[in-house]
Amino acid sequence: MGKIKFIKEFLKNWKEVGSVIPSCRFLAGKMLGPIDFKKAGVIVEIGPGLGCFTNKILEMMDEDTKLIIFEINPDFCRELDKNKDSRLTIFNVSALDMAYHLKEIKADYVISGIPLSTLANDSRGLLFKAIKNILSEGGVYVQFQYSLGAYKKLKSVFKKVALKFTLFNAPPAFVYQCVKESSDSDS
Repeated sequence: MGKIKFIKEFLKNWKEVGSVIPSCRFLAGKMLGPIDFKKAGVIVEIGPGLGCFTNKILEMMDEDTKLIIFEINPDFCRELDKNKDSRLTIFNVSALDMAYHLKEIKADYVISGIPLSTLANDSRGLLFKAIKNILSEGGVYVQFQYSLGAYKKLKSVFKKVALKFTLFNAPPAFVYQCVKESSDSDS
């Protein structure tokens, strides 16, 4: 599936896809920079689209690390499923259902390409809570967006939120890095 198919998916459901073109390697570098690939046991990726970050994660992670993906778009899932890596598990469900599918598994990292600005406020809040619930203590949630619209809400869920920016993406993007600390409330 190439850029043409990505554009078609965007035109079919722009709220779900979020961008007319896939992310680039500069953004991938910022998104994956916080990951300690030597220590990561479980990495969860939500809203991976065509897998720009997925492929880089698989290249960099250890052989006993697990990558678990939640992607709502069935066409993107079929494309991601072509990657026959035994460390990869793909769920064609909403990220809001992560806890159900992960059961007792805790993630060291959650990488997200979900377009937060297209979600209703209550859905966005539920997503942040779902992410926080599956993260291990000290776990890191990394999210990119094209605006600062989610910053206040993220700060209300995670006490430690760092912000980075990458100009070399089309369009330029903000990268939020949130750490789950023991002092974070469950609300």
